[in-house]
Amino acid sequence: MAPRFDLVIVNGTVVTASDISTCCVGIKDGKIKALAYAFDQDELEGVEIIDAEGAYVMPGGVDAHVHLCQDLKTGPHGLGGECADNFDTGSRSAVAGGTTTIITFATQTRAEEDRSLIKVVEAYNARAESTGSYVDYGFHIIIVRNDADILENELPVLIKDWGISSCKLFLTYETQRLTDSQLLDVMFAARKHSITTMIHAENGDMIGWLTDKLEAKGMVAPYYHALSRPPIAEGEATNRAISLATLIQNPILFVHVGSALGAANVRRAQTMGLPVYAETCPQYFNLTWDDLKRFHSPTCFENSKMICSPPPPPDTNDHEDLFVSLQNGTFTIYSSDHCPFRYDHPHGKPSGVLEHTPSMEGENHDCHGEELQDLLLRKNGAFRHVPNGIPGVETRLSLLYTGALQTGRITPQKFVELTSTNPAKLYGLYPKKGALMNLQPGSDADIVIWHPEKSFKPFNLTNSMLHHNVDYTPYEGKEFTNWPRYTILRGKVMWANGELKGKLRDGQYVKRGPNQLKKDSPRMDKDPRRVATWLYE
Repeated sequence: MAPRFDLVIVNGTVVTASDISTCCVGIKDGKIKALAYAFDQDELEGVEIIDAEGAYVMPGGVDAHVHLCQDLKTGPHGLGGECADNFDTGSRSAVAGGTTTIITFATQTRAEEDRSLIKVVEAYNARAESTGSYVDYGFHIIIVRNDADILENELPVLIKDWGISSCKLFLTYETQRLTDSQLLDVMFAARKHSITTMIHAENGDMIGWLTDKLEAKGMVAPYYHALSRPPIAEGEATNRAISLATLIQNPILFVHVGSALGAANVRRAQTMGLPVYAETCPQYFNLTWDDLKRFHSPTCFENSKMICSPPPPPDTNDHEDLFVSLQNGTFTIYSSDHCPFRYDHPHGKPSGVLEHTPSMEGENHDCHGEELQDLLLRKNGAFRHVPNGIPGVETRLSLLYTGALQTGRITPQKFVELTSTNPAKLYGLYPKKGALMNLQPGSDADIVIWHPEKSFKPFNLTNSMLHHNVDYTPYEGKEFTNWPRYTILRGKVMWANGELKGKLRDGQYVKRGPNQLKKDSPRMDKDPRRVATWLYE
């Protein structure tokens, strides 16, 4: 007689978004088959058993904001950013950090050949399939054009054929930002097809104006990136996007909210009953503007390693306000915004020097290796040309465990809600992902098992411990109080006790459905002072 289970987890403190209990988990054919206080010895005969030793057993992490295999070569000399991680190295890093599902970005450009969203997705999918993945994955689509025929004809195809039910829109970056009327065009189409609209909310004109003023004063070092993007830039953009979304009754999610001001705007809209959601990321709880002064080379250009957008808060006062927003539900999800660029590569952070004409007078643009490092030590560069983004897919869960769960700022259930269940619901993956349900057909057996706290020895992180293809981590030297002991993908142990166990093509593409958190507000529907109700009559 075949065993009832393929794998059983015993002695675990099982945590979901709603409950916490001491029980065992039975897994069969990649699905959660049973949750029980104990299993009979006959049921365990011939079955692989993992003893959790009282540690937390949670649904595998769902990281809904990961950049892999993207080219952002928009600089004046054609350099700019090139993601350091592909699906091989990025998913390897994810699984080592307890994440079992990632959602990455297929990116439309303004080029005519990228007019078709379907072709953009097909080309991006080819990149994913060329390497394979250690974790399951899906795609968002970044839309930078408002072609009416494409929106009308291709969005339904993306949903039906690809299960892509979310798009991302920008209010900043010259190559990606949309005007307000263009935003309304895309959001109106997204609403019609029940596509979740993600917003990168920073005021591009404000940032451009401040950048020009800083450069006129010679303030071009990486640190001044933060001064070019003060919290008010996010504050204005969140308010504006909320107004636009309210006008046409379109639910929106703000990605990577990094300021207390932005969070307060979201909270105000939620209190009014508007369907507004927000995502935040580890950098906004662990870094400040001072981290842009952390490294001390002759030019301080090494601080470019810390540049991301929005930048982290000015000081730690915002950290505490943001922790409150984690706890009270202002933030719906907690993602990494893993956007990796190397420091030793011309298409990484060094493009801030290589694209800066004054720094490159009499220099060779094609330098590599030691030549490039020598150049970075001698030249100032300019923050305007530095690719915006930092790595973090592997450290996401452990940073939140260390900074919020272990310190009592959030409960274990809230931890699961933010890192797994809500992302799965928001992006149409629940209960296949983000849950530990044994109802037919059962949730995928995607599980992260932590170390028992009583026996885990805290450690200080070094980049050499990580599995990404980036030559630094923003969290170098930071103490961690726990780390995933096991990562299980659809019943297969992929990571165990510090070792990668799975294979590169164990990950699968997952099609997604509509937002399962969507809430309609009767007040919003009936108030002509806020809503253009006649649009739908």
